[in-house]
Amino acid sequence: MPALVRKKILVKGVVQGVGFRPHVYKLAAERRLAGWVKNDAAGVTIEAEGPGAAVAAFIKDISSRRPAASRIDSVAVSPARARGEKSFVITKSGGKAPAAAIIPADLALCADCRREMLNPADRRYLYPFTNCTNCGPRFTIVKSVPYDRPYTTMAGFKMCPECLKEYKDPLDRRFHAQPNACPVCGPAVKLSYGGKTFSGSAALAKTAALLLAGRIGALQSLGGFHLACRADKPAAVKALRAAKRRPHKPFALMLPSLAAVEKYCFISKAEAAALVSSEAPVVMLRRRATPFGEPAPGLARLGVMLPYTPLHAALFSELAQKGFSGPLVMTSGNFRDEPICKDVPDVKSRLAGVAAFSLSHDRPIHNRADDSVAFEAAGALRLARRARGYVPAAVRLPAAGPSVLACGADLKNAFCLTRGGEAFLSQHIGDLSEPLNQEFFKETLGNLRGLLKVSPALTVHDLHPDYASSAIARALPGKKLAVQHHAAHALSVAAEYGLKGPFLGVALDGTGYGTDGAIWGAEFLVFKGKTWRRAGHLKYFGLPGGDIGALEIWRPALALVKQAFGPGWRGKAGRLFCRVPAAKLLTVERMLDAGLNSPRTSSMGRLFDAFSFISGVRPEATYEAQGPMELESLLSGRLAKPYPFAVGEGREFELDPAPAVKESVLDRLAGRPAAHISARFHAGVILAVADAAGRAARAAGLRAVCLSGGVFQNRVLLEGVSAALFKNGFKVYSNRQVPANDGGIALGQAWYALKGYRPA
Repeated sequence: MPALVRKKILVKGVVQGVGFRPHVYKLAAERRLAGWVKNDAAGVTIEAEGPGAAVAAFIKDISSRRPAASRIDSVAVSPARARGEKSFVITKSGGKAPAAAIIPADLALCADCRREMLNPADRRYLYPFTNCTNCGPRFTIVKSVPYDRPYTTMAGFKMCPECLKEYKDPLDRRFHAQPNACPVCGPAVKLSYGGKTFSGSAALAKTAALLLAGRIGALQSLGGFHLACRADKPAAVKALRAAKRRPHKPFALMLPSLAAVEKYCFISKAEAAALVSSEAPVVMLRRRATPFGEPAPGLARLGVMLPYTPLHAALFSELAQKGFSGPLVMTSGNFRDEPICKDVPDVKSRLAGVAAFSLSHDRPIHNRADDSVAFEAAGALRLARRARGYVPAAVRLPAAGPSVLACGADLKNAFCLTRGGEAFLSQHIGDLSEPLNQEFFKETLGNLRGLLKVSPALTVHDLHPDYASSAIARALPGKKLAVQHHAAHALSVAAEYGLKGPFLGVALDGTGYGTDGAIWGAEFLVFKGKTWRRAGHLKYFGLPGGDIGALEIWRPALALVKQAFGPGWRGKAGRLFCRVPAAKLLTVERMLDAGLNSPRTSSMGRLFDAFSFISGVRPEATYEAQGPMELESLLSGRLAKPYPFAVGEGREFELDPAPAVKESVLDRLAGRPAAHISARFHAGVILAVADAAGRAARAAGLRAVCLSGGVFQNRVLLEGVSAALFKNGFKVYSNRQVPANDGGIALGQAWYALKGYRPA
């Protein structure tokens, strides 16, 4: 008989809440090994005993045959004393291991659970909380590690005998599924409408009937409430827009299946894979000619998701029984950029004037999380908003370091906590000018610090002295470090890819505070060693009124037209501004001439705003980047002859848009359509940015280029600049794991601190 050996095995990564212990149990049973497995603060710890060959094969199996939702970062093996045990067990969680466990993100409803809950003969038929080890709530219900039911918001639900039997059966896919539940013992839904209350299946049936009738409802999902209505009912969508004071901003849609989505949108393989993935984000899809335009007016793409919870699946099943298989608007249950509502009192206080009814449940949400938003560009799926399904998954860093808190920016805020060689970004927080979001930031920071068990040695914030995120950082104890906005954008890419050598960062966005006190926004930055410097930028122009120029987009257009044409601009371009009240136009012109409340800016975002005005798309915007998004939506097929930009020389060059402004104005006054101007503008920006980046990189002896900033969410721009640089021999990197917009900037701030960067 072969000698027995025993090994202690520590597995780190995403190994809690993904069926890892049951999986290990089954592997041990296959090899006829004895020992135990448990969750602890470090991850999953195993002791396995048996013949040496069997133990070695078992250790290999741990990595090669892992559960689909898991991620293994390391497997550490050490010898242990053989004990002669006869069985392998899942033992009680706990221990004194250093904190290293990672809580998985929430997992969308799996195919097995979907089949069960849509089967009328199954005991979980249309049960809105069906789950197993492969799907269900994770991050949104967990309070602390290790990930066990007593440490989640499921603690108050005692499993019935049938659920407990599944939970204890090694051959059942609900073996040690912490949120396991059924209609007998689990959470339940409740509908409140017109002073009446409906429960269980009656609540679902009534909800479906109300939606079909065109009513607006608040529906409690995984990480918060949605506001829902029929997307094919113009009156319902119009009423929702009026109630949310959101006249044009696109609403996300939910459809019951991929087949249903294909009726409204074109879907690539990558987009289809994202829709049905365990992350289940909202995916931006190119729309077909559809009979309704209210969910996304003026845009070529629709934000679409599939039912990712059993509650959504049950609701669509009820709708199907009533003959409806179309889209529902499924937008965040909030106002403007406030946090998403997460409980009934929150809904009553904030959404009472919006929702005619509410469908809620009694499983509390501990960590609120909005839907993630993704799009495909340049051959990869990219995130525009990182939240449910992706948080709290870590970005792996190439080297470990002390714990750092990076507070991010003010718009699209998300913060970042590092632990060793991992960077954990929070879910999307939102605009920190909203007091409720500042409270959400602090609440989430407390929750995430508790889960990760870290005390940051350094707090990093944006260079802008008046940012709310900077004020929050300054109020925290310990050392502080201010980081320039666009340097952080570029470094977010470097951190994602673990770049070790020098590179050129190209950061194109709306606005960020510069080291010279100006408002930067189109920056070419050289990173060498531990220093960075500005190699070039878009030529400064005045931004009359400051941030209001992002909405009254004729303002940056006026500044650029005056700068391009000079004192005689009215005789050459004055007709463009005929829709702007004359007195207001004169006042703003005088502001520019006097330099009054007209900060200098190099913003690419405001340049796109200005060209959306010049092209005739719109004079004002009702939401951020509306003009540029509509301008991009006009594009089809090949781009036209590019508008020219002038590129200066020297150590810090300027990219001058004046030639492009002049030609675009002449095109508009000659009656050229907005689509023509858009095509020429996009072609011109691609050529100018790629040429300027190439010059700057070659001058500094660099071969790698990192592209970041919110303007690079424009697919045409990202793909065009990437292709041009690649063609000229450069290695091109761009954000994938975190958004290119300000939602990813905290990662760059953290990397700046960990690497010890400083201005050259």
